[in-house]
Amino acid sequence: MRLSLPGKVFAAFAVLLFTFGGVTAYSVFQVRQIGHDVGQLHATLLPLPAVVAGLNRDLQGLELLLEQTDPGALRRAVHLARRVRPYLEQLEAGFQRLDEGLAQSEAARSTWQELGALAGARGELGTELTRFFDAVDSGSEPEEARRAARQHLRVLRRGLGRIEREIGALIDQQVGAFAEEEAQVVWGAILLGAVSMIIGVAVTWLTGRLLRPLQILRAGVERVARGEYDQPVHVSGRGELSALAADFNRMAEAIRGRDAQLVAQQTELLHQERLATVGRMSAQITHELRNPLSSIGLNSELLLDDLEEEHPGRPLLVSIIREVERLREITEEYLRFARLPRPELRAVDLNHACEELAEFVRGEMEQAGVRLRVDADRAGRAARVDPNQLRAALLNLVRNAREAIGERGGHVVLRVRTLGEQVSVAVVDDGPGLSPAAREHLFEPFFSTRPQGTGLGLPMVRLILQAQQGRVDIDDTPGGGTTVTLVLPAAQPEDAP
Repeated sequence: MRLSLPGKVFAAFAVLLFTFGGVTAYSVFQVRQIGHDVGQLHATLLPLPAVVAGLNRDLQGLELLLEQTDPGALRRAVHLARRVRPYLEQLEAGFQRLDEGLAQSEAARSTWQELGALAGARGELGTELTRFFDAVDSGSEPEEARRAARQHLRVLRRGLGRIEREIGALIDQQVGAFAEEEAQVVWGAILLGAVSMIIGVAVTWLTGRLLRPLQILRAGVERVARGEYDQPVHVSGRGELSALAADFNRMAEAIRGRDAQLVAQQTELLHQERLATVGRMSAQITHELRNPLSSIGLNSELLLDDLEEEHPGRPLLVSIIREVERLREITEEYLRFARLPRPELRAVDLNHACEELAEFVRGEMEQAGVRLRVDADRAGRAARVDPNQLRAALLNLVRNAREAIGERGGHVVLRVRTLGEQVSVAVVDDGPGLSPAAREHLFEPFFSTRPQGTGLGLPMVRLILQAQQGRVDIDDTPGGGTTVTLVLPAAQPEDAP
């Protein structure tokens, strides 16, 4: 399961928080453990040196009492030991506190057992002291009890000495252990802190690396906003941002295509508007010129009929009549361009149409030294087209090819082909071809590469093809020349011939 971008960022910061939480928990746990151990030490071993010191003082007091030889002073001391300062009770209470303290410490288990080994000497000492005190109170001889009490007293003092040293060693050992634990906690906290810092730096770097594609996408958005579509956004990997970058590139490509389409549509609209303007102007000019031209031509013909054959003005009138006829043809071409009728579409066999056209223009083509042939597509489909408008377009193209070849002679081929749901007829010549500058203006009204041309032939061909859902393609012919291809929709079964 792949994590999303927010999931990756959350996981990275969760690791960081977990690490810092672990450092904090470790430090708190260790400090509390040390505090617990220190409290345990205070509750068990630390009070015991004072208890042992108290026991040693009591034993030392008893030892001084047993050393007393003066009968009066001895009786006062015994009275003091039994009534004012009950040494035996103090000793028992001190040994009891020492026993409880040692029993609570696991480290002092052997010392506690050693203290238990002194229980017999404690009992014997109490018995002998009681006998010694009784003997002093009764005035009898206490020497035997004194010697026995001294012996047990020395045993207890030696045992307490060993216990005191062991308790001191245990306390020193515990304090040393606390110091080591403290050092371990400090170094552990430092180590974990360093690890946390490293993880924090790694998480920061990882977060920056995860979010860096957003900066790349932002830069791509700025480029697209400026209309720069050539540089796509590159985001490596297979995550959400790489998919977003791919979607962004597709969006930018779609915007670029849309902009190109809008520019093409705008250019086409401008072209159509220009053609419409030219059409209106042509219709108006043609209307204004037809009547004067007809009058000039008619009057010139009448005048020519009245002149004698040898009259010197006849050649001038013939030239006038010829130029008037040429102007009439030009005005008629303008009128056809301005008043192109709505096409009547039906199924047309392009092979047959090309054959008829070839027969119609064969004479003028041969007179110009141009050989015309038809490259038919015998298995081809019929085209859905207006036959009259198609004939006018092909006639225009064939005559353009003848004029492009010129007096040197050449070849023109009418080639019919089927392209799936489209049918094409191409006019191929082996003339000099078109220059790049001329190719850019071929469909502009009034642009012509011939001095006597009107510049309306190719624009009219394009209008005819556009009205019939077709198009015009112009390419260079391999080996020299120009190929103009008319691409038309193929006829459907319901299209009547």
